[in-house]
Amino acid sequence: MSMGPWLLILLLALPAAAAGSLEDGMSAFERGDYAQALADWQPLADNGNRLAQYNLGLLYANGWGVPQDYRRAHFWYSKAAAQGQPDAQYNLGLLYMEAKGVYGSPADAARWWQAAADQGHAAAQFNLGILYAYGRGTRSDRDAALELWRRSAEQGHRPAIEALVRVYEAGEFGVAPDARRAVEWRARLEDAD
Repeated sequence: MSMGPWLLILLLALPAAAAGSLEDGMSAFERGDYAQALADWQPLADNGNRLAQYNLGLLYANGWGVPQDYRRAHFWYSKAAAQGQPDAQYNLGLLYMEAKGVYGSPADAARWWQAAADQGHAAAQFNLGILYAYGRGTRSDRDAALELWRRSAEQGHRPAIEALVRVYEAGEFGVAPDARRAVEWRARLEDAD
C-alpha cells in the first residue's frame, strides 16, 4: 500500500505544527495567558518535548495559571532533565536543595547541578561550587569550587564574580589575598547579569 501525497504532506507538517505550538505557548506565556500556555505545552510535554516539559515545571513551581505544586514541578523537570535540558536540571537541584516537593538532599542537588554545570549552566556552576566549598552533598574540594566559580564568573554570573572578589580580597578558601585579581574581578561586575 503506497502513501498518497496528501498523507506524506501531513506527516511532514507534523513537526512544524509541534514547533508552532511551543512558540504559541511562549507567546501566550509572555502575554500572561498561562492557561493557554498550559494548553499549548501539555500535549507536547506528554509526547516527550523536553522544552515543553521544562515549561510545565515552571508553571507548577511558580503557580502560574495552575495551583503551585512542587511535586508536579518535580515530575516535569525530571522528565526534561533526563533528556539533558540544563535549566530543568538546575531547577531540580533547587527543589532538592530547598526540599520543595521532594526530600531535602544536597547530594541530589549536587548531582543535578553537576549535569547542568557540565553543559555550561552558569548558575549551576556557581551553586555546585558552593557545595564543594563547604562539603555539602559532596566532598569538600575548594579547588573544584574555585574552578566552578571561575567558569561561572567568566559567563558574567554576578554571584560568582562577587564570590571571587571576596576570595581574592580576604584570602578565603586557602587562597592568598591577591589585590590585583580582586580588582580584575571587581571590574567585571559592571557588565555582570
